[in-house]
Formats: sequence, C-alpha cells, structure tokens
Amino acid sequence: MRLDYSFRNQKQSPMKTYLTYALLLLFCCLFSNPSARAQRRYLEQAEQAYKNKQFYAAAALYKKALPKIKIKDQKSRCVFMIAECYRAISSNKEAEQWYGKAIAVKYPDPSIHLYRAEALSKNGRYEDAITEFKTYQAMVPSNPSAELGIKSAEIAKKWKEIPSRYKVENMAQINSADYDFSPFYLDKKKSSLVFTSRRSGSTGGGEFDKKTGLLFTDLFVTKVDKNGKWDSPKPLPEPLNSGANEGSCWLNNKGDKIYFTRCERNKEKIMRCSIFMSTRKGIDGWNEPVPVTFDIDKYDRFDFRHPTLSPDETVMVFQSDIEALQKDSSLMEPNTDLYISRFDKKTGTWSKPENLGPNINTPGKEGFPYIRSDGNLYYASDGMLGMGGLDIYMAERTSKDKWEWSKPVNLKAPINSAADDFGIIFEGGKEKGYFSSNREGGKGKDDIWSFYLEPLVLEVEGAVTDCEKNQGVENASVRMIGSDGSSVEQKTDKNGQYKFPLAENVSYILNVFPEQEASTGQVSYFNLPEEKRKKITTLDIVKSTVAHADFCLKKIPVIISFPRVEYGLDSANIRLASRDSLDCLYKLLAENPTFVIELAAHTDSRGSLRHNLDLSQRRAEACYKYLVEEKKINPKRIVPRGYAQLHVLVTDADIAKMSSAKAREEAHQKNRRTVVRVISTTFNDPTAPAVNRAVTKPIIQGKQEEYEEDK
Repeated sequence: MRLDYSFRNQKQSPMKTYLTYALLLLFCCLFSNPSARAQRRYLEQAEQAYKNKQFYAAAALYKKALPKIKIKDQKSRCVFMIAECYRAISSNKEAEQWYGKAIAVKYPDPSIHLYRAEALSKNGRYEDAITEFKTYQAMVPSNPSAELGIKSAEIAKKWKEIPSRYKVENMAQINSADYDFSPFYLDKKKSSLVFTSRRSGSTGGGEFDKKTGLLFTDLFVTKVDKNGKWDSPKPLPEPLNSGANEGSCWLNNKGDKIYFTRCERNKEKIMRCSIFMSTRKGIDGWNEPVPVTFDIDKYDRFDFRHPTLSPDETVMVFQSDIEALQKDSSLMEPNTDLYISRFDKKTGTWSKPENLGPNINTPGKEGFPYIRSDGNLYYASDGMLGMGGLDIYMAERTSKDKWEWSKPVNLKAPINSAADDFGIIFEGGKEKGYFSSNREGGKGKDDIWSFYLEPLVLEVEGAVTDCEKNQGVENASVRMIGSDGSSVEQKTDKNGQYKFPLAENVSYILNVFPEQEASTGQVSYFNLPEEKRKKITTLDIVKSTVAHADFCLKKIPVIISFPRVEYGLDSANIRLASRDSLDCLYKLLAENPTFVIELAAHTDSRGSLRHNLDLSQRRAEACYKYLVEEKKINPKRIVPRGYAQLHVLVTDADIAKMSSAKAREEAHQKNRRTVVRVISTTFNDPTAPAVNRAVTKPIIQGKQEEYEEDK
C-alpha cells in the first residue's frame, strides 16, 4: 500500500447510516456472556479503526469478531466490511474473495456487485467482471459506473491482444518485496532516481502503519554505477524523511529543490497529507522542509499530494479532495481531482487552487500528475475507459501561453494493465522512462518499471520474376506511390529483389515496369496489368513489420492473341460484339505505352489476292480507326496491314484432305484472323514520324505475278 492509501479506493465507503444502524443493533442485541462481550469489543474496535482509516487493523478485528457473531444480518455486514477494508488498501484478490462471500451471505447492498466487478477487472478477469457489472446494472440502472466498467473490460481485452510498441521491464535491481513507486530523476544527467518505498530501513523506527499494516513510506535514492547498474537504494537523509509517510516527489532540473508529499496524523488522529518543499544543503544534505500552503480557507481540512511543477517552477499541479469535502465534509474516502496553482514571485506565495475541470477530472479519482518537458500532462485515473484500476493518461498542452490541456488519451497496454499503473516520468524528450505498477510479474506489491518505445521499422520487400521460368528479372523498375503524395522507384537486383521503407499510416500502390531492350538479347516483358498491382497499408500497424509483395512478368510473344474480331460478309465493318475484343487490345496498349504494334488482318484462301489484300487492309484500318479515333491511342503506335491469304495457318492442300464440309469451313475460319505483333517496345516520342504504311509491294513480294493477273 503506497502512502496515499485513500487515493486507491475506488468508490465511496458505506454510508454513515449503515454504521449507525449497525451500532444500534450491537447495543440492543448482544448478550452479556463472555463470547458476546468479545464480539462487542472486537466490533467496536473494528468500527473505530475503520473510522480512523486504519483499514488493515480494522480487517483483522472484523475477522476476529466474525466467528462469534450469531445474528445473520450482523454476520453479513461484518463480511462486507472486511471486503471494504481490503478494497481501501487495494488488496484486490482479497477484496474479490470477500465481496463474493458477502454476495453468498446475501448482504443487501447492491454495491457489492459493483465492487466485486471492479476487483475482478483489476485482477484481469474481464469476462467475469462484465457478468458482475451487468448484474449491478440490472439492479441500479441509474448508476453509469456499470456501463463504464463493461466498456472498459471490453476495450481492455482488445488493447491487451494488440499492445502498443512500448517495451516494459521490471526494475528488479531496485525493487523490493514491499511497495516501491513514484520514481523521479534526482539529477540533470538522469543517472539517479528518487522513489517512494515501504521497505525496511525507513525512518519510521520500524513501526507499522495501522491503516496498511506496513512500514511507513520514505524517499529512497539509487544511482547508476560505473558498470551501468543501479546500486542498492538508500533512504534520503533527515530532515526529508521523518517518522511520518513521505513520497511522490518532484525535483527541479538543477536538483537543488524538492517538493514532496508528507502524510501524518493531526490532533484529531486523522491522517492528513500536505506538500512540503526543501532546498539542497551542501552536496548531499537538505534544509528543513517547509509546508507549501495555498490561498484557501481551512487549509488543514484537505489533503494535498503528488506535486508536479512546470519547468520554470511557476505552475504546480497536484491532487486534492477540496471540492469533494466542500460538498460533504463527512465523506470517509472522498474522490480526488487534479488542481493547479500559480506562484507569485513578488509575494512568494501560491495562488488559490483551481480545479482542472471535467476535461481532465472525472467522478472517479485522479492523481500522480507529471508535466513533461513539452508541457504535456500525464496522470493516473480510474474514472475513464481503461484496463482496470488506475490507468495512465496523457493530455496534450493546447497553448504555449496557457496551461490548458486537451482531452486525455489512454496509453494502453503494455504501459497500462489490469492493475494500478501510475507515477510515470520521461527522460526529457526521449520516449523512455519509468512508471509504477502493481501488476502481475513484479517483485513486490508496487514495483518500478522501465519503458522505452521500440523503433517502428516498416518495410516492403519482394521479387520480380519471369512467369514462365520463375527466375528473377533484373533491372525491372518497381514504383511505389503513397497516399501521402510520395513516389519512389527502384531497380531490381540481379536476383529480381527490391526493398522499400514505409511510412506510418500511409497506403501504397506498387507497380512494376520491365526494362525494355536494355541490352542485346534482352527479353522484353509486358508491363504489369492494373489488376496485378499490389496494395499495402501501414494504417493502424503498431509493430515493426516487413510486408511482402512479389510480381511475375509475362514475356512478349511473337504474336499476341486477343479475342476474335468479326466483320460482316466480305465487309470491313466491325461488328458491335467485336468491340470488346478491341477494348482488350486498347487495355494492353494503355498499360504498355512504349509499345508499337503491327495490326495484321488475314483472310482465307478463297478469292483473288488483289481482292483479299484490299479487304484485309480495310479491316486492319477499321481496327486502327477504332483505337485511334475512339480510344485516343497515338496513331504512331499502330501499323495496320492487310496480308490477304499470304500467311494462312491451314493450307489449301490440308483443307482438301478434310472429310467434312464443317471441318473445312472451320479451317478457313482459322485463316480468317486479325493478329497483333509488337514491333517496338521503346516508343516514347509523340513527335516521331509515323511508321510507313505503304507496304503493299514488300508484302506481295514473290506473289507479284499473281497480283498483276488480278488487275
């Protein structure tokens, strides 16, 4: 249990009416036999201890009285009060157990379900907690605590499954089996830490705090030795430490001024906490601490804890119960908020505390504030969506001129856990530092943990290969375009490999362009079709990741086949259904803007050469016209040519051997075709002269006599 024990309570203790009712029952119903007198004595002592916030002692006394109680209502209330004591000192496993017992003995307060649900959440049993929260919600639908608890448990499961990239490690070298928490840097070099501890060696003279059953807290210091290891912690000297509870400190950059919390009993034997300040005396000594007072009436009625100051020491943020006690001074365990006070250099006084308001504070408890060097505010709260118990939140400073902060955000796992997480500090502007937690896996009750932000390395890598041979394609250009406007390009190595770094929260499209005719004998490939391009994203990625995107390129064949283009009988008019075929060709040309193609039309062997040459040329020209005029392909990239029957696939001799007319007609159909041949893959100049289309004589070379006869 850390020094500010009341801060760890989750909700208001039993109302005074319950106490009054119970005391009346005791005096009216107890018998005068020895067992009854012992029961009455233990109960009276337990009630008084509870009233004095000596929860550890109260729990022990209630346990002694429990077996002697015969009346059912008294027994169930005693069980409930034991649970309340454990809740007050944040013994979550014991609280869960005893609230369960209170439910079993049918204690008539619905809050037992709420408190047990909260204990279950703190113990990481989120599913069981949701069930208990729903039970309480059905009984008290007007209380928003159940809904908050359910949402927190549900979101905690997600955060636990997908943690941030912070790495945390227990500081086993300096932690003890007791409570160690609230670290702060002692020197500018960040090589010494001051923290709060209940370990042996404190200045409390070995006495135990009746509230917690533990040693009093003191401020301890540890330093990094020449080997980079933390030495054995030692208590700071008097007068900083005393017979009271000290802890939760803040030091300035020079390390010559310290503000800390001290809690001690007042004349009414009620524990009160105040903020003290001391200045350095010599190398290791400190002057007598003086209390920091604020301009507020009845100052000693309230608790003031967990001081943190701005770098220029003109602003202090701290935890207090001012408003809660002003509304109801009888509260046993009032909720706490964060307050701000400003230092007047002329008068040397601190201003009246101002509540930081609903943007920062909640109906729950806030504490352990820390103002980072950039002005951002970090603090612990149990009143917002979280993982259970206290969670650490960050609120960004909204103005350089004002000390105001935005709505806080949860630091999530692994900084936060199902247990209490609080008291964070950073090493200047670095994403590393220390915090406190009583999570599983620690060395003691509360432990100090170190943390650092693991670098986020995001990359994409892959290979470009030949689709047929499955071999790497060298010097292919891989181009990556990001949603942030970035565009990078890289050549593949001899194995076809490439790699790009990626930015956070960006979506990318990767495309591949083969290097065309780079050298003699270079194999040419088609560009990558649009549907084969890869899409990757780094949105919501919180861990270092290497994405993979592989591609394969198809070689450009001598003849490119595409769906059949049909014409009317002895006509060059393209049938409407054939436009889809030409659209496929358009897509290929659009995806490969460096291609120059020959668009070759062929007929069967029937008809004269002259007639078929004219017909095939007109058919090629019709395809050319569609692509150029309607699809806007550069005319210099297409050479339309008619070849008539000069290059049949099935000869007349072979056709004559076929037994059926159907087979012979199918053979003629094979010869009637329009094919594409890539004649260049380096077109890149729209001003270049058009390819010569006057090729009639070269085409009919060797068939000149037949052509002349047709005239």
